[in-house]
Amino acid sequence: MTPYNIRILTPEKIFYDGRTEQIVAKTSAGNVGILAGHSPYVANLVASPLKIKIDGEYRVAAISDGIIKVSQDGTVTVLSSAVEWADEIDVERAKRAKEYAEKKIKENASQREFDLAEQKLKRALNRLVVAEKS
Repeated sequence: MTPYNIRILTPEKIFYDGRTEQIVAKTSAGNVGILAGHSPYVANLVASPLKIKIDGEYRVAAISDGIIKVSQDGTVTVLSSAVEWADEIDVERAKRAKEYAEKKIKENASQREFDLAEQKLKRALNRLVVAEKS
């Protein structure tokens, strides 16, 4: 496969800036695979595993919501509020976050608090799934 450039950015840092042969991501419309030469594209990402093929091997990261963009020149940019490699996930912290979010959801708080707790629960569950699969 032909490699191409990818940048994965969060508000805090450049998570990854390098070459890849393929990306597999989950958008709000379903899974998408991106290879070199992909047509220009923009989509919303949902909390899910993000697979990046680097030097023939897939590396998996947990990504929260975000956006993926394939530019005219073939460069891919991913913007997300949070991304972490599977092998760097603190499983105990993710379990605590899951329990906390579930507790908040059961409290029947305001709609805003419910939505925030639901988002945190999705992120925690995604982190646990990604950590478990690696």
